Amino acid sequence: MWYIINFVFGALFGSFLNVIIYRSVEGISIINPPRSFCPICKTTLKWYDNIPILSYIFLRGKCRYCGAKIPLRYLIVELVPAFGFLIHSLFFSLPVTLILNSLLFITIAVIYIDLKIMMIPDFAWLIVGFAAILDIFLHGELFLRVIAFSTVLIILLILKFRYKDGMGSGDIFLMSAFSLLLSIPLAFYMMVLSSILGILFAIFKKSKIIPFGPFISLSGYFLYMFSIIFLMR
Repeated sequence: MWYIINFVFGALFGSFLNVIIYRSVEGISIINPPRSFCPICKTTLKWYDNIPILSYIFLRGKCRYCGAKIPLRYLIVELVPAFGFLIHSLFFSLPVTLILNSLLFITIAVIYIDLKIMMIPDFAWLIVGFAAILDIFLHGELFLRVIAFSTVLIILLILKFRYKDGMGSGDIFLMSAFSLLLSIPLAFYMMVLSSILGILFAIFKKSKIIPFGPFISLSGYFLYMFSIIFLMR
């Protein structure tokens, strides 16, 4: 039952993520209008049109009212946290599951939003910060975490002022929050890994502009998971 609950909650959070992603990209308030609507015809959806995963499948990826095709992204964003939450609950304790769930949640949000509009929502680094506080109660290492946080923040601020068009404030806040969560030496591994991923992305896309948030989030999420699995902390 516990695993089913996690799957359902993951799907529900995925549905909410779709709202956050769409409205953030479009510059619409997250809470107003309060009910979901078709992104094409703007018709307010009934509750049975908005059941995570199932509605998309039963409606064959189309709006019930205008027949427009709904992007596959909506289904993916519901499926990934559903199975992610399930996997977390299968292999980790409740507190660690909650932390991993929150990290997966913000990772998906940051990937879609930052890639689309080059912006990291404030809730992302705030959630990571709260996850770090919970992990401090679980695993301690407060002193090492403070050192990691302070060192990473100083390095990023130096880079920020040295290269005016470098990292944005959102990137700095997000990476600093993850450094508090990961502690030493994982915080520095995260800096290296996210930088490598960002450079590879820039080479692949042939772009000088790098949305750094997705690579920070992915690196932080997987490094935290591996640290728990392999008892690196």
